[in-house]
Amino acid sequence: MSVFISYSTKDRKFVNELSAELIKNRINVWLDKWEMQPGDSLIDKIQDGLTDSSFLLVVLSENSVQSEWCKKELNSGLMREIKEKQVVVIPILLDDCEVPVFLQEKVYADFRDKFETGFQELIRPLAKLSSDKMGRHSKNEIITDYSINWGINDRDLFYSNFDIVSWHQKDHKTILLQIMVEGNKSATQRFKMHLEMGMDSLMKDTIISMFAMNEDYKSLNIYIEKDKTYNFHSTVKDLKTDVEFDIRIRGVLMGVDTGNDIVLNFIDFIEMLDQTITNRK
Repeated sequence: MSVFISYSTKDRKFVNELSAELIKNRINVWLDKWEMQPGDSLIDKIQDGLTDSSFLLVVLSENSVQSEWCKKELNSGLMREIKEKQVVVIPILLDDCEVPVFLQEKVYADFRDKFETGFQELIRPLAKLSSDKMGRHSKNEIITDYSINWGINDRDLFYSNFDIVSWHQKDHKTILLQIMVEGNKSATQRFKMHLEMGMDSLMKDTIISMFAMNEDYKSLNIYIEKDKTYNFHSTVKDLKTDVEFDIRIRGVLMGVDTGNDIVLNFIDFIEMLDQTITNRK
């Protein structure tokens, strides 16, 4: 998902700076300047932008409050928010202008003084679009929360831990799945190199992609008995780079005891995590 920015073309310099900062924070931006192609329907493109966006950012300035272009975008975005409650509207106050009545109750990000101060106010509600470390996925009455941590452990080796809690509402069951990955010295050296380049999440993303493409993990079924802990251990090595990962998977079934065990497809959880990478690209 992305953010859609409604603005006057006279404020384009500010919007370009704002968009660049959002992208640095791994937040996708929908802009007419970047997304429109010759021959595209203007109305259709605006509708697509709003439909595919989680947030509507409204740049309020003396220029925009008088712009018919922005008024049309505002009307479309607000109607969607009212009807479906899916698009969150965040006003961005660029200068001392008259705030439209229908936006006066919204909490706004104030860019009138310093850009940095306003951006920090804006980025907080947008954090769920860019978080590498936690998230939530809902499907077929199953809610799955996950947390990802990575870095250097007390053995001075790279590690990445994935903690996944899946709540099956209908069956009153909760599943705890833990994936613990430790790299060898070659993997750790590569991670430290990524760290120096400001790309600390690259190794974590590589591990998720490795799981998604590896046939052994794609076909792995996790059988969790109601009174036992599931344990799995394996290693994966790249002969060309000497990078090796020690992988341990632990699963526990919790909740109401119905006497039933459960079988899970490991790839379902990996595809969920892999989607978080795709959404940031």
